[in-house]
Amino acid sequence: FMFSLSSQAQSINYGLSLGANFAKISGVGIQNTYNAGWFIGGFARIPLQNKWNIQPGLVYNYINSNSNSEFINAYNVNGNPNASNQIKLSYLSLLVLVGYKISKLFTVDAGPRYSFLLYDNENLIIANKAGAFKDSDLGVEGGVQLNLANIRFFASYVVGVTNTNDIDARYKWYSRQALL
Repeated sequence: FMFSLSSQAQSINYGLSLGANFAKISGVGIQNTYNAGWFIGGFARIPLQNKWNIQPGLVYNYINSNSNSEFINAYNVNGNPNASNQIKLSYLSLLVLVGYKISKLFTVDAGPRYSFLLYDNENLIIANKAGAFKDSDLGVEGGVQLNLANIRFFASYVVGVTNTNDIDARYKWYSRQALL
């Protein structure tokens, strides 16, 4: 499980979060399996009315993936025949989650996540082209939180809703992440 340590300033909680992510990128030429990565970030939990709150956050994500044997056939004009199949991506994600406290121990959260590509370590396409992935990704996140004093455990899932393929428009790639 991902966990966070928090402290309180007046009625706003804030803290650091870290954990594992299991991400996949689905689409032609990409291996459709979850691969382990990690994340670290910070958040603020701002109470609204009754059991509602809003939680903005900023998170650095490191994601691993792999291309598959379809890649060079699908992208034969732009594809690099000598490419490594490893894909390593780093994103800075801004998220704004709305939470509802269903009990003293549990909160459910949902909201948008906008990710900026910071680092793209792959050589899937020929050298005179930019990277294979777009510079940003928009997703929807939902999850549950276990609240224990100043330690919180999170489990959430992010569904990418934008095509991250920056090679051409023929095939679409979408990200998925399980954050623990």
